[in-house]
Amino acid sequence: MDRFRWAESHDGLITNDAARAAGRTRRQLERDRAVGRLRKVRRGVSVVNGAPPTWRQAVRAVLLSNEGRVAASHWTAVTLLGGRMHTEIEQIHVITDLDHQVVLAGVVCHRSGLLEEGDLVRREGMLCTSPLRTVIDLSGPMTVADLGKVVDEFLRRRALNLEELRERVDRTRPAPGRSVATLRKVLAQRLAGYDPGESELEGRIARIIDAYGLPRPMHQHRVQYGKNRYRIDFAWPDRQLYLEGNGFGFHMLSTDLDRDARRQNELVLEGWVPIEITWRMSDAEIANTIRKFLALPTKRL
Repeated sequence: MDRFRWAESHDGLITNDAARAAGRTRRQLERDRAVGRLRKVRRGVSVVNGAPPTWRQAVRAVLLSNEGRVAASHWTAVTLLGGRMHTEIEQIHVITDLDHQVVLAGVVCHRSGLLEEGDLVRREGMLCTSPLRTVIDLSGPMTVADLGKVVDEFLRRRALNLEELRERVDRTRPAPGRSVATLRKVLAQRLAGYDPGESELEGRIARIIDAYGLPRPMHQHRVQYGKNRYRIDFAWPDRQLYLEGNGFGFHMLSTDLDRDARRQNELVLEGWVPIEITWRMSDAEIANTIRKFLALPTKRL
């Protein structure tokens, strides 16, 4: 085995075990470090000289130094799973069983008495908690609103099943670092058939519609106008009524505004009536606006 090729697929890192498997003796490893070919970053883990330091490299180094005993968790797992954190997380979070304890600089260790089958997955060779388990673990430190954003992001990428989460929460007991009450509030805002949409604003509008008992619209409804096909965020086709959520910063280019203006003009000419919603509107204002449009006589629409 070529130890440097091994390092290429591990963010520039190489473990003592991998080096020995490549035929390097302990003395040769010490010499590699002495001459600057390698630099120790964690117990039993070194980085190849010239490999740029990255967040992922730092996480992998922690996991390699405790191979098989810990998994990335909490905010660290969210990022590894492809999610976005809206605040910078400097510490690396890992989870292990009750028999182990990890004490490393810059690392927060969480111990759990129960890791169910499927709670751990691998992403790019790194062990981390699954999306479902990550949501459970974050229920303690996160607010309902912030945890809801994580849930919606996993739902958009089809990494999480809402009904599986609901079933897991039903049999989850309160414990240090987790809040069943927060989980239930998040789920109460996301009824069966909930669609988070393609953005946070779409997800919020969908939750408001359910929370205020408004008729559910068609989501991402497609409309044909001549040779053009348009996709509408929310639509009540029987009333030719549609709703678009305009979030701040959505239109990055003037061409975006031009395209949306043309689409709206063509839809209006076809008899559709638009409802404009922005992020700054309160939940009550959004609900009342939708209710008023739905209450209009069909002949006025």
